[in-house]
Amino acid sequence: MTSSLAVRPTLAPLADPVDARSVAHRWRAVVTAVGCRPAITSPGRAYSYREADERSARLGAALRSRVPAGSGPIGLLLGHDADCLVTMLAVIRTGRPVVVLDAHMPADRLRTIADLGRLAAVVTDAGHAGAATAVTDCVPLVVDAADLLDGAPTDPDLPDPAVGLDDPLSIIFTSGSTGRPKGVVITHGQTLNDGWAIRTSMRLTGDDRCATVMPLGFLAGFDFALTALLCGATAHVVDPRDLGVAGLVDELRQEAITATFCTPHLARSLAPAMPAGSRLDALRVVATAGEAVHGRDVTALRPAMAHDGVFVNVTGSSEVASFAAFRVEADDPVPAGPVPAGTPVPNKHYHLVDEDGVRVPEGTPGHLVITSRYLSGGYCTDPELTAERFRIDERGERYHRQSDTARIDDGVLTLLGRDDAAVKVRGYFVDPSEVEHAIRDSPSVHEVVVVPVKTPDAPTFLAAYVVPDPRAAVESVAALRRRLRDRLPEYMVPAVLVPLAALPRTERGKVDRTALPPAHRRPAGAPPTTQWELVVADLWSELLGLDGVGLDDDFMAMGADSLVAEQMLAAAADRFGVQLVTSDLVESPTLREFSRRISLGTSSLPTHPDVVALGGRGAGTPVFCFAGGGSLALGFAPIASHLGDRPVYAFQAHGLEWRATPDRTVQAATDRALALLRVLQPRGPYVLLGHSFGGLLALEAARRLSEAGEEVALVAMLDTFLIGGPASQQRSPSEAVEAAAPRSGRIAGALRGALPAGLPERGQWGRHLRGRLAGVVPFRGQRQFDAFFDHTVRIAQRHRLQPWDGDVLLLAAQDYPYREQDWAPLLPGRLQVRDLACEHSSMIREPHASTVAEHLRAELAAREL
Repeated sequence: MTSSLAVRPTLAPLADPVDARSVAHRWRAVVTAVGCRPAITSPGRAYSYREADERSARLGAALRSRVPAGSGPIGLLLGHDADCLVTMLAVIRTGRPVVVLDAHMPADRLRTIADLGRLAAVVTDAGHAGAATAVTDCVPLVVDAADLLDGAPTDPDLPDPAVGLDDPLSIIFTSGSTGRPKGVVITHGQTLNDGWAIRTSMRLTGDDRCATVMPLGFLAGFDFALTALLCGATAHVVDPRDLGVAGLVDELRQEAITATFCTPHLARSLAPAMPAGSRLDALRVVATAGEAVHGRDVTALRPAMAHDGVFVNVTGSSEVASFAAFRVEADDPVPAGPVPAGTPVPNKHYHLVDEDGVRVPEGTPGHLVITSRYLSGGYCTDPELTAERFRIDERGERYHRQSDTARIDDGVLTLLGRDDAAVKVRGYFVDPSEVEHAIRDSPSVHEVVVVPVKTPDAPTFLAAYVVPDPRAAVESVAALRRRLRDRLPEYMVPAVLVPLAALPRTERGKVDRTALPPAHRRPAGAPPTTQWELVVADLWSELLGLDGVGLDDDFMAMGADSLVAEQMLAAAADRFGVQLVTSDLVESPTLREFSRRISLGTSSLPTHPDVVALGGRGAGTPVFCFAGGGSLALGFAPIASHLGDRPVYAFQAHGLEWRATPDRTVQAATDRALALLRVLQPRGPYVLLGHSFGGLLALEAARRLSEAGEEVALVAMLDTFLIGGPASQQRSPSEAVEAAAPRSGRIAGALRGALPAGLPERGQWGRHLRGRLAGVVPFRGQRQFDAFFDHTVRIAQRHRLQPWDGDVLLLAAQDYPYREQDWAPLLPGRLQVRDLACEHSSMIREPHASTVAEHLRAELAAREL
C-alpha cells in the first residue's frame, strides 16, 4: 500500500457542477493540485494522480487517432482493476461516451449491449481480446499491445474535450431482468452532481482510501470510482467476485480501506466472513445502493467496522442517479424495519403524486417523481421511450417519474415498493416487498425474494425464496409458515417456500429473478373423510401452518423437520393417547397412512427404537448415519431425500424415544449400532456418516469394522468436534470446547458444564443431574432431548479416540475451529475438509442438506459405490 504524503497541496472541494465544465476538466484540476498522491490502486498495481494522468492522456491521444471522429461510443472490455479505471479515464478524455463491458457478463449479453450501444471501438487487453472479438464486429484495440501507442506522444498535451455538462459521458445498461436492456445516457453534469452527493453523504476527503468493489458498468460503481478520484482520494479497485467475500475482507484490512460503496448483499456478507471478535478498524463508512436494506443489516455490519463507523443508505436509479441518502451514525438507533431512503441530495427534488398526477400531501403514499437539471440524457437510440419517461413540468423543470411508491414523513422519504410489483392474489392486491419484510424479520433469515407465479389456467400464487443466515439455526419451512400466518393475512402467506443456499445474482449483484428455480404449488389431494383422518389433518395443518392437507400429502415434504415431527408426535400423544415414535412417521408418512396408524394405537406395527430406515430400496451401497447428541435419526431425512433410491439407515441414542437405559460409553453405543448394522448389511464396503457427536460414533464403528477385516469405503463427518483425542494433539477437552465456544453457546456451555476438571459450574447442576437421569426418567418435550444431549456430553468427554487410516470427508460449518493438521494424528489416511456456510445444527437441514448430499454423492460416485 502506497503511503500518503505528509504535506499536501490544497484541493478545492468537489462542489456544485457549475464549478466544472466536465469530468475531464475536474480531473485536470485534481491532478494539478495533488499529482503526487496515490490515485488508483489494485492488487499488484498502483498509479499516482500524475502517473494516471500521463497514461490516460497517452491512451486518449492514441484512441483519438485510431477511432474516427463522430463514429459512436467506445467500449471497454477489461478486468476490474486499476488499469481498467485508467483506460476509462482515457476514453473520457477523448470526449467519447464510454461503455464498460463487464467481463463477468455472459457473452450473449455483452453482444446485445455492444449492438444496442452502436460501439465504434472496443478497448481490451490480451487476456480479453478473444472475448472482445466474439461480442462485437469492431477490431479490438489492445491496450497492452505496442502498436496501439505507436505514434502517440510520450508526454502529450491532451486538451480537455469540447463537451459540457449536458453532453454524454457514459452509457449504462440496465440489468435487463424484466426484458431487453436499456442504455441510459449518463451526462457529465449528472456524474459531477452525483459525485458531490456521494462525497457529502459519505463525507469523503482526500485522505480516504475508497474500495471500488461494484462493477464500473453499474452506475453506482462508475460514479463511486469517479467520486473518489474527483475528490483527490484513492480508488482501490478490487473485485469480490474473484476474491470471494473472505478474500475481500482480507483486502480491506490489508489496504486500510476507509470507505466503500457496495450492494446490501455484499454489506451483509462481510461480518459473517470475518473471524469472531475481529473488525476492520480503518473502515469508517459503508454506503449501499441497488436494493432495499434492513435495519438488521446495519446492526450486523456495525461489529465489522470501526467503532465510530457510519452506514449510509443511498437511493437512486440509472435515470436520475442518487436522489436521497440516509445516514446512520455509530451512536444512532438503528431503524427497526427497512432503512428509509432519506432526504434529498443536492440539486435533486422529489414529490409524490396520485394516479392522476396530482401532488399528495406529506404522510400520504404516492408515486415518486424526481425533478432536477442533472438527470440522465435519456435512452440511447430510443427517443420515443425518452420522451415518454423524461418530461418538462409546468415550471419548465425536467422530471422523471420513478417506478416506486413512497411516503414522505417530516421530509424523510421511505420507499414502499415498486409501482409495478403489486399482484392480485385471490382477489387481493399484495406487494411482495411487504411479504419480504415479514420473512426477514427473523435472525435466522439472511435474504429473501418473493415473486408472483403466474401460469395459464391457474390462480396466481406467491413463492418465497429464503436464504438462511449462516450464523443462525435454519428455520424450518413449517415454522416459517406458522410465523407468517401469525403476522400476515392468510392470502399474503406464500404458497411455496423454497430454501436456497444463495440467491442467484446478475453480474451487477442484483437478484436474478429469471434464474430462480421453478416453484411448484402442492396439488390439491383427496380430502380427509374419516374421523381419524379429520382430527389428524387438523393437527397437521396447525403445526405446518397450512389451511388443509390431503390424504396423500407427506408430512415431512410439506416443510416439517425433525423438531416439528417431534412436536406432532407429542401432540398426538396428548390428544389421542397414542405413543408413537419417529420411525412410525417414516413408515407412514402420508395423512392416509399415519391416520390409520393412529387409529391402531399401541397395536400398530412394531418398529425398532434405535434405527430408522430413511432411504430407498435400491441396489446402491447403503449409507449408515449416526445422529448427534439428543438428536433424532429422522434429522437425516433431508439428506436421504437427495440420495435417490439408495438405502439410508440412521441410528439414534438408545432410550431417546422409548424408556430404556442409554449406553454409558461410546464403545457401548457403537456395539449396539454395529449389531444392527451387520444385520442390515452383513459385509462391506461400508459408508458411514455422522453429525456432530455422531461423527465420533462413525469413526469408532469404522475402526472396529476395519479390525474385523471389513472394508470401510468412506467415513463422512459433519462438523464433528475434536474432543477426546490423544495427548499428542496438544488440546485438552476443555481447550477443544473453548475453541468451539463462539460457534454454539448451547453446545459449548453444556460441554463446559460436564468436563471432569472439578465439579460442574454453578448453574449447570440441573443439566448434570438431567444427563445422569436420561432414559431412566422420561422428560416431556424438548427436555427429553436436552437430557440425552447432556448425557452425550458426559460420555463424549470420557472417550479417547483411536487412529483410523481410512478415507474421511469432513464437512465443516462456519467458524469450525479445527483443520487437517489438528486431525492428522488420528486420521493419517486421506482426509478432505470442505467448508459450508452454515451453523452447526443447520448442516442436516435444507438448504444445506442438499449441499451435504452433493458432496456425498460425488464421493460415492468416485468409488463406484
